[in-house]
Amino acid sequence: MLIGEVFGKTGTIHFSFKAYKDIKRLDFVTIKDEKGRWILGQVIKVESESEDKKTIVNTAYTKVIGFRNEEGMLMTLKRAIRPNSLVYTADKKIIQDTLKLTRNGLYMGLLDANKDTEVYLNPKDLVSKHLAVLASTGAGKSYTVGVILEELLEKKIPIIILDPHGEYVSLRFANDNEDEIKNMEMYNIKPKGYNVMEYSPDPRINPGAEQLTFSDINLEAVELQQIMPSKTSNAQMGLIYTAIRDLKSRDSEYSLSQIISQIDTLDSPAKWNIINMLDIVKDIGIFSETPTQIEDLVKPGQASIINLRGISPEIQGMVAYKLTKDLFELRKIGRIPPLFLILEEAHNFCPEREVIAPTKIIRTIASEGRKFGMGLCVISQRPARVDKSVLSQCNTQIILKITNPNDIKAVSYAEGMLEGMEKEIKSLNPGTALILGMELPLFVDIRVRRTRHGGVTVNITDQPKTGKKILSLRTVSRETVEQRLGILKTVYYPCYHIISGTRSYLFEGMEGNIIYYDKSGMKQQNIDLDENETEVLSAIKDESDSESLIEKTTLSLGDINLAVKNLTKKGYVSTETNNNTGDEIIKRNSKSHDTLMTSKLKPEFVIIDGELIKPKISGQQSERKAKAILGAIDSIKLIYYPYYLGKNFMVDAVTGIKKNFS
Repeated sequence: MLIGEVFGKTGTIHFSFKAYKDIKRLDFVTIKDEKGRWILGQVIKVESESEDKKTIVNTAYTKVIGFRNEEGMLMTLKRAIRPNSLVYTADKKIIQDTLKLTRNGLYMGLLDANKDTEVYLNPKDLVSKHLAVLASTGAGKSYTVGVILEELLEKKIPIIILDPHGEYVSLRFANDNEDEIKNMEMYNIKPKGYNVMEYSPDPRINPGAEQLTFSDINLEAVELQQIMPSKTSNAQMGLIYTAIRDLKSRDSEYSLSQIISQIDTLDSPAKWNIINMLDIVKDIGIFSETPTQIEDLVKPGQASIINLRGISPEIQGMVAYKLTKDLFELRKIGRIPPLFLILEEAHNFCPEREVIAPTKIIRTIASEGRKFGMGLCVISQRPARVDKSVLSQCNTQIILKITNPNDIKAVSYAEGMLEGMEKEIKSLNPGTALILGMELPLFVDIRVRRTRHGGVTVNITDQPKTGKKILSLRTVSRETVEQRLGILKTVYYPCYHIISGTRSYLFEGMEGNIIYYDKSGMKQQNIDLDENETEVLSAIKDESDSESLIEKTTLSLGDINLAVKNLTKKGYVSTETNNNTGDEIIKRNSKSHDTLMTSKLKPEFVIIDGELIKPKISGQQSERKAKAILGAIDSIKLIYYPYYLGKNFMVDAVTGIKKNFS
């Protein structure tokens, strides 16, 4: 479409034209040179003036972009644009060919100035140049990242996401937002879900996630120094080096526990503080004898999300350091395929004014990762607080609305930033992004997501429903788990909550087993007592003999002797002979059942939203067993232990641990 005519002084870089029609800043235009080639230009400034009271003339100042030669190189002009040349609206093909917006790239959206022109990023450039996505809160940062992740998954590129807020687990669900579905036709896309695996250091906080742990075999002193909860002195590091050296001289492999034990043998007063710190690292639970296999995290077409929502900053730092280090080391030797690492809230993992555990390895990945096929994406709402050496390595930058002056200054030095763009960044509409790092800065209207957006702000007007309640353990809500795993069914399993003194215990209501917790989840231990054994054990205080048991029970001597024999085999009691009388003395043993519940697991009233299973064991039966094992009890209540059931898996609603059905 003809829109104007060149006038005035022209050159090889700039020209001006009088516009016949409405023209806007950043619109693309074309003009023919003396050889008949179509030259692409972009309007950088528009001025309006009135020639008379009825006529308004627009003057468009235009920058020359150039043309592609037969070899695909972007060529600039050697001769000035001819005055009086006709100016046309640039069509989609010329824009895409000249700017190299090839359709086999990552589909980001439409040009803000030319809504019919799709914008694609080259995935190879994204990995080799690294990427930064920077924006103020609410400007569409996480939504834009979601679009990038969808496109990377379409290309079967493995993705690892360090996600402090659990925003990206919704990638597994197709978009069901009615308003966004209506707009999909404009972008020529359809709703779709992707292959997502979710991991967390603590599934109790992030239910439905797989447990994330690391190996503690052959940890080096430098690694331990990075993950310590506080700084270590030279003397303390000397002890670690000495202990590891001694262990290496004896064994080919050593564990964290062995390091602690070896330090304990050293003759130094500095050892106690270092042992205490190492015990803290061990108790955090991020190390395991059966660690998560890094190879399982890095798979083509899979997004592995490390959900750190609710995890303390110290543990987040440990996880970020160990994970990024292991990923980089395995990628360097080719044990895992090329991948893209996403750091959400990057200012927490590589801050500008402080060097924390993950900072050094992230700097290394930023400077060397491209050599080994490990791409890096840093995302932040505070670019001024991101380590400058990391940010400067991100040659592709996607910038959405930013208003903080310090943050605007931090992005103003980005490669490709033109004069005056800082002002435009302040007033960008939500969902409009400035993409730098291509041959030309582009303002892009980010497309609608195929997947459900997980970063929606919580609506405080959404209040819980009311209904009939039962006494249950405190749990995460089913809605929270469904956001990650889809529609689930709640089943309430009957239990008896028993308090004895200052301690609380849990007996399940189907077989009478006792329930306890360890790092792998809730477990049951069989209370293998029949009625006679229960009665005899209840009658034994500190020590007893057969005659006193006859008086205290309703059993015969033969039944008592058989019960004592069985209780001895099971470890509940022991017998010995009184040297003075020759009588057999029966003593109660302090048999451990690991039965203590944690103090956090307190029964509360919850609304019934699923199936209640009726108990087979009565409260009286559980009370008798409890008294036999524990002695006196203060209270016993029927409560319900909830589980969330999916198609082929189950989520423990107290621990958050997911178990697949075979």
